Amino acid sequence: MNRTCVGICLSILALTALSCGAKPKPANSNAAPAASPAASGKAAKGQVAKPGEQAPNVAKTGVPESKKVPVPDNWETYYDSQKGYQFEVPVGTQTDQQTVDGVDVFMATLPDPAKVAVMVVAFKNKNVTKDDLLETAKRVLTSLGEKNIKAATPTQLSDDYDLVEISSVDEKGVTTRAKLLIATDVTDNYLVFVGSPDSDYKANEKMIDEVWGSFSMYSGGSSGQS
Repeated sequence: MNRTCVGICLSILALTALSCGAKPKPANSNAAPAASPAASGKAAKGQVAKPGEQAPNVAKTGVPESKKVPVPDNWETYYDSQKGYQFEVPVGTQTDQQTVDGVDVFMATLPDPAKVAVMVVAFKNKNVTKDDLLETAKRVLTSLGEKNIKAATPTQLSDDYDLVEISSVDEKGVTTRAKLLIATDVTDNYLVFVGSPDSDYKANEKMIDEVWGSFSMYSGGSSGQS
């Protein structure tokens, strides 16, 4: 959860393809292949809507209201209209993002005193299930050097969303606890990790719940057309 996006994107690509049975395709199959960030020197970026501004006015499928914790009014909306998702973060959140061959990895560190990190992996594949996505999430953590990965039984929030409590141990022996939101519609899939060191988890759990609960997809969900 602490690694930079630049160092893990290619691993994510390989693991996603391995877990899902096929390499994800770009959103527009007629578009020219995206240049690798190493070649272009640039990383694809989402945008932030400041308090009082609006993210794109499109159809959204979010976590059911009864399952989420409302975010503070002064949080900002991070959104990626190309990858089709948004969620809320506190002002001062530091972010990094990179897209390689249609798989996007977004990472964020929430401002002090919170010890909370966010990682969103987004890709297209219409042939995966939520169970497949959980296995992909485990492979993502393995690619980051995490060991002793433990995942609780998923809780279904809706047809589009599952929530899983997950923990892992890094190479320094530090345990991270996270809540993993698994989101899927017809073609788009998202793994939303929001976690904290085990020693800080309880103090940060409300903020962790606020972040994943604010996530929404720009689509009609699993019964939609996207």
